[in-house]
Amino acid sequence: MISKKQSIQITTKQLIQDLNWVSENPSLLNFEVLNEIELKPLSDAQELRVIQLGSLEIQSFKLGFYFEALIRLWIQVSEIYTLKAANLQVQNNQQTQGEFDFIVENLEAQKFEHWEVSIKFYLCHQPQLALEGCWGTQLKDVFQGKVSKLKNQQLQLGKSQNGIETLQEIGVNSSESRGLLKGMLFYNEQLGQFENDQLNPFSTKGIWMYHSAWDNVSEGLFVVLKKPFLFSLNSYSKQDILSKKEIQKLLEKDESPLMLAQVDKNEDTLVEYSRLWLLPDS
Repeated sequence: MISKKQSIQITTKQLIQDLNWVSENPSLLNFEVLNEIELKPLSDAQELRVIQLGSLEIQSFKLGFYFEALIRLWIQVSEIYTLKAANLQVQNNQQTQGEFDFIVENLEAQKFEHWEVSIKFYLCHQPQLALEGCWGTQLKDVFQGKVSKLKNQQLQLGKSQNGIETLQEIGVNSSESRGLLKGMLFYNEQLGQFENDQLNPFSTKGIWMYHSAWDNVSEGLFVVLKKPFLFSLNSYSKQDILSKKEIQKLLEKDESPLMLAQVDKNEDTLVEYSRLWLLPDS
C-alpha cells in the first residue's frame, strides 16, 4: 500500500478516464449560480495530447488537490484556453487575502477568466434543510457554506483592490469570474431527497446508510473506493471486487466511513451502477 507521505504517479489512461468522468458528470449547481465553467469531454486529439504529455505525479491524496490537477491538465490540452496563472496568491499587508485557482485566457472570446473550481461529496443528513442539511467528511463543511464562499468570497477576489493589482502584475487588466462545483450528493432512502433553486436536479446521486443497515442490502459485487480515486473505476480491477459478506467483515473490523461502488463485470472492465457511502452508527 502506498504511504500517504509518498507522491502518486497517475497513468495517462487513468487521467483520461477521470477527466471524462469530471466533464461528463453534471455539476452540483445550476449554471447561473456560479457562472459555470463548461468542461467538454476530451476529443480524440486531446486524448492523444494527454498521452504525449505522459503520466502525472501528484504530491497529495487529497481529492481537491487531484481535482485541481485534472482541471489544470484539461486547460493544458484545451484548444480554447491557455493557462496564465494557477494558485496565484493575493496579499494584503503581507498577509494572504486569497488565491486565484486559475487565470486563463479564452482565445475564442479574447478575454481573461478567473476560475474557481471544487469537487465535493456531500451527505444529505437533513434534507428538510436543503443545502444547509448536507455535509462533507467534516461537519464544518456544509454545502450551503461552500456555495456562499464560492459566490461571495472566492469569485469576488478579482474585484477587490488587491486582487485587481495582483492581476495587473501579470498583465491582466480585467477578467470574468466563473466557478465550478462538481461531485455527488448522497441521500438516505428513508430520509428522502430535496429540491432547491440552486441545486442542479440532474447532479449525480448516491446512497448513504449506517453500517447496521448493510444487512438490508441485496447481494452484489462491490469495490471499496479510496482517495484520490473516487471518480472513474479505471484504477480498480476484478481483483478488487468484494462480495456483500466480505464487506460485512470489513465493517466489523473498522468503524471508519466507507465508500463503495456497486459494479458489474463486463469482460475485464468494471461498470458502476450505484455509489454507496457507509457511515458508522456512532
